[in-house]
Amino acid sequence: MAEGGQFIEDRGWEVAQKFSAVEEEYEILKHSAGLLDLTSSGLIEATGTDRVRFLHGMLTNNIKALNPGQGCYAAMLTPQGRIVADMRVYCLEDSFLLTVEPDLHEKVVNVLRKFIIGDQVQLLDRSEELALLSIQGPKAFKLLSQIAPHHSVLPQLFNHCETETQWGKVRVCRVNRTREGGYDLVLDQKNLVKFWSLLQQTAKGLGMKPVGLTALNIHRVEAGIPRYGVDMEESNLPLEVGLDHAISLNKGCYIGQEVIARTTYLGHVNRKLVGLLLATDHAAHRGDKVFQAEKEVGWVTSSVYSPSLRRAIAMGYIRRGAMEPGTSLRLEHTGASIPCEVTGLPFVTDKLPIETPT
Repeated sequence: MAEGGQFIEDRGWEVAQKFSAVEEEYEILKHSAGLLDLTSSGLIEATGTDRVRFLHGMLTNNIKALNPGQGCYAAMLTPQGRIVADMRVYCLEDSFLLTVEPDLHEKVVNVLRKFIIGDQVQLLDRSEELALLSIQGPKAFKLLSQIAPHHSVLPQLFNHCETETQWGKVRVCRVNRTREGGYDLVLDQKNLVKFWSLLQQTAKGLGMKPVGLTALNIHRVEAGIPRYGVDMEESNLPLEVGLDHAISLNKGCYIGQEVIARTTYLGHVNRKLVGLLLATDHAAHRGDKVFQAEKEVGWVTSSVYSPSLRRAIAMGYIRRGAMEPGTSLRLEHTGASIPCEVTGLPFVTDKLPIETPT
C-alpha cells in the first residue's frame, strides 16, 4: 500500500520492513510518531444478545466489566490452560471488536464457534472489510488531532471511540505497541488507500513518517511486549509469558481457568519469558540455546540491537533456578559462546508520555 518501502514476508503477508534507515525510523518512534501499516491484522466482530456472557466464559479477562468505549487485553486458552491466541477486546454499543495477529483470525473464529451451543452469538470475520493502522510515539495525539479535529482524549489504555475524518469514520483505540504508546485506527477497507495518503501527507507536515516492521520490532522487544507466533504459542501457559495483565483472578469460570488458578495459588511455572542482556552488539537468532555452565536452561525467542542500551538484547524462556534477574548465563550463537545476564522486562522503562492538550 505504501510507496518507497522495502517489503518482506511475515506470516504469509507482504509487509514493509522499512521505508528509510532503520535508525531514523527508531528515533521517529521514540521521539515523535510513526505510521504503521498493520492491515494484515485480523479483526473479528461478536454480536448477539449473549455476546457478553459467551466471551466472558471464553476469555481470560473480565469482559462483563467492560462498558462501551472500554476495552482490555485478553487471551483465549485450551482446557489445559495453553494459549490459543491473544487479543485486544473492544466493547461497542451492540458488539465486541477483537483484533488479533495476522494468522490467527480464522483460528479464533473456528475455535469460538465450536463452543456456541444454544447461545445467541454471531462471530463475523471482518478482516476483509476492515483495516488496521497505527500511530505510535509520544506525538501520536498531535497527528491524530490533525486528521480528526473533534477527537476526544482517551485517558486509559484500550479506551476507544468513533470519530469523523475527511475519509469517513474511524475507530480510534488507545494501544501501546511501543513503550511510548499511541493509537490503533480501525477503518473501512474501501477508504484505506485515501486515508493512508491523508495520514502520510499530514505526518510529513509535522516531521513524522511511516515506519516499518524492523523499527517497530526493536521498540517491541525493548518494551518487553511478547508477540504470538514469535515469543508465545499454543505450548505456553499465560503465566510463563508474563501475561498476568490479561488475566482476571476473580471473574469466575472460563476455559482453562482451573489450570491458571492452580498455577497461581498452589504452584509455579517451570520456565518463564525473561530479558537477556547480551555481551555483544550482534542480535541472537530465534532458537539459540542458553546455558548455565554446561547445562541447557532455555532458548531465545526474540533478539535485537537496542539503540537505547547500546547492546544486543533478547527475550527468551529460562527454566526455574536460572531465571532470577542478575543470573549470569551464556548463549550459543552460530558456534560462538556469548555471555548474557538475566534481567526483568521491560528492558527500557524511561519513556516520553503521549502529548495531549492541557
